[in-house]
Amino acid sequence: MHIRLLYLASCLAIAACAGSSTAFLAGRQALLRGEPDNAVAYFDRVAQADPGYIVDSPPPRKSIWTYVGRAHYNSGRYAEAKIAYDKALTRLKDDYVARLYRGLTLLRVQPSAPPANVFTLQEVSYALREGVAPRRVGTLARERGIAFDLNAETESQLKNSGADTLLLDDLRKLRAERAKQNQPSDNQRNEGAKEITAALTGLRDWLDYTIASTTQGRFWDPSGEIRAEISRGLRATAASPRDWEAILTGAESVGYKLEEEGDRARRDEAEDFQRRRR
Repeated sequence: MHIRLLYLASCLAIAACAGSSTAFLAGRQALLRGEPDNAVAYFDRVAQADPGYIVDSPPPRKSIWTYVGRAHYNSGRYAEAKIAYDKALTRLKDDYVARLYRGLTLLRVQPSAPPANVFTLQEVSYALREGVAPRRVGTLARERGIAFDLNAETESQLKNSGADTLLLDDLRKLRAERAKQNQPSDNQRNEGAKEITAALTGLRDWLDYTIASTTQGRFWDPSGEIRAEISRGLRATAASPRDWEAILTGAESVGYKLEEEGDRARRDEAEDFQRRRR
């Protein structure tokens, strides 16, 4: 009986793990498509079932709470994102992606009472994919306001959904107007810069080690673009006075490029393996 109970428990654990992996992959696909609200529902499901769930692929290692935070961050819900990143760092102290975005949340302030009926990133992406003209989407965004900031990741997602240059320019202007109304305190900014510095340093060391000491390393950042972005970010956080916009855009770019790089490195490694087999 004891052995049968152990076997049943083992089967249930395996099934739960498989379910979490499936939900995580669905959430990540939604996140990359520009559907952060759908993504957070999947990630939350994994986090509630297994709060200690660790994502090893794509590297570097991250807590599931980091992805919960990423979905909230892309939606402009910075307070919720920070809570998720705090949870991630209690689970995995060397989760440098969580620390990077935690620093970014400190450089952005979410309005205490956002206007009703604002346009979300997911709604904008959906409207474009459904064939609504970018000009019409821009008009609606100006009328209703937007609940998100335009960064490297969200801009790429909107382009993939059908956004044109004029729409992106409109969204940038709305973002700039929103940023003027909500400025973080000097203490928040200094803490944010400290977190971003620690995260970029950790990511630089991890990337240097991965490239020099692992089998897959030669497929990571072959152009040196990510390492150059990290170096620029470290110079920006160390500068006096600091250019906060450069720190924001640079750190967001590193986070986005690292997420893409894992997929690209894995794809290049698979293609190289197939070539050598032939």
